[in-house]
Amino acid sequence: MPPPAKPFRYSPPRTGCGTIHLPSPERHPDDQRPPTHSPTSSPKGMKRLLQILISESAHLIWVLRCERAIQNKSHSCSEIESRWLHKLNARLTEDRIIATRIRRDKTHLALVASTWEPILSRDSNLPILSNLILNCEVLVGTRHLRSP
Repeated sequence: MPPPAKPFRYSPPRTGCGTIHLPSPERHPDDQRPPTHSPTSSPKGMKRLLQILISESAHLIWVLRCERAIQNKSHSCSEIESRWLHKLNARLTEDRIIATRIRRDKTHLALVASTWEPILSRDSNLPILSNLILNCEVLVGTRHLRSP
């Protein structure tokens, strides 16, 4: 008697920004320069930040394209930039709420900190990252880079 057949399980191919793998930084042994990322950011956090940036940007592009095609609406560069910053602020706020009110564990808090630290540490006017995650404040202003 043949063995019973295993039930068929469909597993879709892995695609999308969830399959992103960051290359490890290649450094020459004589290179004395400090690494480009900060010591508190982890490869897992940097990968997660890249996934967030790609997915939020792709969704915004899709929304803007639908608005242009369906509503015949044109968008200025400043409007697109402000909508993108708004989406990232909303994602940071969601991460903070999940880390401090829903999950409440140190590993998730560390993941959120290592995800957002590379962006937030560039602006010296912001409070310390651990305070930013634990406090219920919102990032209001941003510093715009000026072209030379």
